[in-house]
Amino acid sequence: MAKQKEKILVVEDERHMREILKMLLEQEGFDVLTAQDGAEGVRSLEKEIFNLVITDIKMPGVDGFGILKRALDISPETAVIMITAFGTMESTLEAMKMGAYGYVHKPFKIDEIRLMVKKALDKQKMQRQLSLLRQRAEAGPDESIVTRSQRMKDILRMLPRVAESRASVLITGESGTGKDMVANAIHNLGPRKEANFVAINCANLPEGLLESELFGYMKGAFTGAAQNKQGFFEVADKGTLFLDEIAEMPVQLQSKLLRVIETGTFRRLGSTTDITVETRIISATNRDLKEAVQKGTFREDLFYRLNAIPVHLPPLRERKEDIPALIEHFLKKRKKEKHFAKDAIEVLMGHSWRGNIRELENVIERILLFSDQDTIRVQDIPDEITGDCPCRQNELLSEELGEGFALEPLLEKLEKDYLFKALGQSGGRKAEAARLLGLSFRSFRHRLAKYDIK
Repeated sequence: MAKQKEKILVVEDERHMREILKMLLEQEGFDVLTAQDGAEGVRSLEKEIFNLVITDIKMPGVDGFGILKRALDISPETAVIMITAFGTMESTLEAMKMGAYGYVHKPFKIDEIRLMVKKALDKQKMQRQLSLLRQRAEAGPDESIVTRSQRMKDILRMLPRVAESRASVLITGESGTGKDMVANAIHNLGPRKEANFVAINCANLPEGLLESELFGYMKGAFTGAAQNKQGFFEVADKGTLFLDEIAEMPVQLQSKLLRVIETGTFRRLGSTTDITVETRIISATNRDLKEAVQKGTFREDLFYRLNAIPVHLPPLRERKEDIPALIEHFLKKRKKEKHFAKDAIEVLMGHSWRGNIRELENVIERILLFSDQDTIRVQDIPDEITGDCPCRQNELLSEELGEGFALEPLLEKLEKDYLFKALGQSGGRKAEAARLLGLSFRSFRHRLAKYDIK
């Protein structure tokens, strides 16, 4: 797929100068649009996004300062270069204070304008990269995939070959199995590792917001669209877009995603201009997409497009040999000089871990929070974990009935244990935890409040 050309708008009321700039910039490989005055320039800015605007200052009607203000108001990431034959130090300072990248006096040399355009676009790219690095830093350090399981080792061995391909990847597995880490590993192992890896959870955003985040929008496209905004497809151009919880994407939006996969093009909301990208898509789900296709909640053609390379991650209960290694990893991650007793590890290995690695990490976090000893023992493990261990079976029935026996505290303790267990298994998602317990969301929240569970 051909590389997307960077777009430049030239606003100049002198026809000869306008044509020279257009010819020069097109020779450099840019996509150039011209406007013969400020009013036409503003209309162009409102229709599409430009990487760079080159504008004369002294023009009838809307002058260069008006173009500068409008360009940055609509798209703050756009670079603006001012050109004039009547420049003064005061106007130069004013333009730079307003946000202009640079200032060129007429008559200018060809190499001068060529060099300034290159520097302006290089700075724009650098700012985008810094923004992405900042986002990655806020997300926390990248973690390697910890495993001793032969099944997982077989999966990891094939990832470099998967990374070299351009085909879409569909990662399946229960919640908490590490699908996001595998997606990140595929990106980092391949030729796209220097480009952006952008992740979005389709279940966390309502349909309208999800569409605008994916495809971006133009100023005024909807209420609250105060300026032009790039979508994640643009940000991930030449890189990877990770669509987690893909099964939750609304059917109407699925058709738009399919179009991008098939054509490599899309339009921002409110725009009439196609944008071409070369973005690799990795998606993930904890649901059976074939079943969703049969139910009509997921497009069959999209499923086959996304499932070009399937990767299935087994649940933790099917690779319990990973549990000791993961415990050691979580201890190192939190820089804790502690160790788990052998019987405590056996109890943890005996748990079903419906919430998988995420549930295990949450439990280790709680154990470390409340234990003051260097050695973690069975009694330090939360009751909702030891509850399905043979060492705890029939414990509630071990007490003799008689004077002083109180049923209510035991029932409350059992209820609290199951609330914590459901929260751990669901990775802290309350709606999912309520479903696991067969409760309405309202009833579940009432029980959390009853026991002051945050």
